[in-house]
Amino acid sequence: MASKLSTNSTLDPAYGSHPSIIPDIHISLHPRIATPHLFLHYELPPLLFVDPYELEMRDAEYQLLGTRGRVNEGEEEEAIGVEVVIQRKLPTETTGSARVQLPVHVRYGEPVASSTSKPYIIQEFSGPTVVLACGKNPNFYWLPSQPRLGARRSAAQSPEQSLAISAPLGNTLDLPTVELGTTAVVLACFAWVS
Repeated sequence: MASKLSTNSTLDPAYGSHPSIIPDIHISLHPRIATPHLFLHYELPPLLFVDPYELEMRDAEYQLLGTRGRVNEGEEEEAIGVEVVIQRKLPTETTGSARVQLPVHVRYGEPVASSTSKPYIIQEFSGPTVVLACGKNPNFYWLPSQPRLGARRSAAQSPEQSLAISAPLGNTLDLPTVELGTTAVVLACFAWVS
């Protein structure tokens, strides 16, 4: 019997500013394979970001191995996406399923004139790449071009699966009002604190 791995990723909810990417992973292992580990590699577009502190609080579910790119809302304004690698230890049963929940946040896109376009953009992206590694201490090497797995055995990688979410766009006509309101709130908070 060969080992099999299949995934099906969804967004929950499929709208809003705080969805979760949820891959359902179905595994059928050869009985002689021991100590299976799942590695999930996410490549998110610039309109999505993760909170690394929120991910670290999920250590009962999985271990955050690393992030690359803009992970917090307040970081540099360069239009690059974020990559996330997590590891999930699997039970010793040879057949079963696993579910991993990665919470993401949606940021506003570039403001547009309301009369010329829709107030949102549909952002498409791929589900995670899933790698099954077997061995006592599988090592995961994260290189610039793609993740690499150094382990005794590895199984299939999930096929590309497209996900889509609606990301809000700002309105250029509202920018002066929003900037003035933000300035007033910051000054009021500063005056209250001092």
